[in-house]
Amino acid sequence: MLTIDAADYVAGGYILTRRVARDDAHHSADLLPAWIVSAGPCLADMALEYWWNEANVAEAAGFGVPESSWPELISWYTEQFETSIGAPGIARSPDVIHEFIDRFVTDRTDLTSLGLGLAPEHARELIDNWRSPPDRGEYGVFEMLERGVSLHPGGTALGYEVISYEYGLEHSWLCNSLETLAHERLGVTPNEHGLLASASEAAAVADMANDSDAVEPGLWLPWLLVTYPLIPTSP
Repeated sequence: MLTIDAADYVAGGYILTRRVARDDAHHSADLLPAWIVSAGPCLADMALEYWWNEANVAEAAGFGVPESSWPELISWYTEQFETSIGAPGIARSPDVIHEFIDRFVTDRTDLTSLGLGLAPEHARELIDNWRSPPDRGEYGVFEMLERGVSLHPGGTALGYEVISYEYGLEHSWLCNSLETLAHERLGVTPNEHGLLASASEAAAVADMANDSDAVEPGLWLPWLLVTYPLIPTSP
């Protein structure tokens, strides 16, 4: 278990996702575990992403929501969007995820509730340089960082994931198979979650990605991932 104080990190929001199976065609079986925790949209499936119509809410089946609940879920989601849920599916508090699970989820198997945090200097770098163009709405992660509040207490730090930001969160370093290059150049090895164990390691990998022409554009930063209970714990 990492000894990290969540209060030292600016909250970028909270997501509900599932672990990702390692893809041996693109990932190193020697460096990564069989199952990976990720907040990168290119790797992980995310709940609550634009679930305001029948076409999109069908994704809820993969998060343990029976079809009979979809109409009520659409109504609930529409009320929550842009108040307690930012685009595309960034909850502004773990309580939002708790409410969703309590009201709609009948099978919690493999679900993971994550908080995303940045060190203050990285949060400021993103806010100062990566605001959305005027013709686009702002993304939930950006809105959360602008609030400048710390990550919610009560979670368990899992490690750091290097993720790019352009129009919201974009790509994980693992979708670019950088674990092998980072191991060779920097001597880092992902932990049991497929994450980096220290802020210094993650910062070095982020610098490597930002200096590379072989990865997607955007600002690559070391995001702390913190897992929270799927249901509220008693005080």
